[in-house]
Amino acid sequence: MKISVIGIGNVGSTISFVLAQDGLATELILYNRTRDIARAEATDIQQALALTSYRLIVRDGELEDTAESGIIIIVASAPMPKQMQNRSELLSHNSQIMRTLIPPLASYSPNAIFINVSNPVDALTYEILQIARQHTDQIDWQQVIGTGTLIDSARFRDLLSTQLGIHPLDINAYILGEHGDSQFAALSSATIGGEPINADPLRQQMVEDAKHSAWKIFQAKGYTNYTVSLAVKLIVRSIVEDLRYTLPVSVLMEGYCDVFNCCLSVPCAVGRSGVHRRIETRLNEKEVLAFQNCARTVQQQIQQC
Repeated sequence: MKISVIGIGNVGSTISFVLAQDGLATELILYNRTRDIARAEATDIQQALALTSYRLIVRDGELEDTAESGIIIIVASAPMPKQMQNRSELLSHNSQIMRTLIPPLASYSPNAIFINVSNPVDALTYEILQIARQHTDQIDWQQVIGTGTLIDSARFRDLLSTQLGIHPLDINAYILGEHGDSQFAALSSATIGGEPINADPLRQQMVEDAKHSAWKIFQAKGYTNYTVSLAVKLIVRSIVEDLRYTLPVSVLMEGYCDVFNCCLSVPCAVGRSGVHRRIETRLNEKEVLAFQNCARTVQQQIQQC
């Protein structure tokens, strides 16, 4: 499958490397506004593949070189100042970037699945869907996915794993809603081996710790790249191999908890066609209200777009 990565900074280059390392593409196109950077990264990754068992083409290109991509990964973003306090601060500039990039990308690859990493993830995922629909009648909501709270859920499960003494992959617990300050843990439906995970104060604090851990990393080194790159690789693998993994990703809401017209993270079965179905997680009344609060936050951002 041909995969294109749009935006080759610290995150885009790491994503490109992990995808190539696992042989998840037959051809990998790296696009960056400064093409010399994309060319250097593509050459570096291509040469690194000589130390693996995979053979694929990794090259830089212009937007037209992304034509007929099966997956397009959006990582392009305005620079993130270290003093940034909220992802929504990137909204105005990144929305303008999407209005420039998405029309040609959608036209060149009308059947592609878009994976959005750029922040604020939920509002921009919605924006990407709306822009793409204006330029091709072939794209549906299932084809536009934001990484959303998949990253936050991984961080939360890592904290739970330490406390419970159980591998994170065996913990069924999701952070849902906005990839931002209003996110929440669906603890009422969280389990390990069918056993409920109690929502005690310590675990509620873990939700806050998971939420703020990214900011601590960001303030120290100016970006986060490893967790998000492996999250993208998990989504891509589920698509390429049609695995139908259940992943908390940001997709269009059409009545989930009475929420419409925005993108938020809910558990979704992800496979070759993109999102095969949204899974209706059982939420208690407090969690439903938290989900609706996330929707109001993201809808305000969408209105600003």
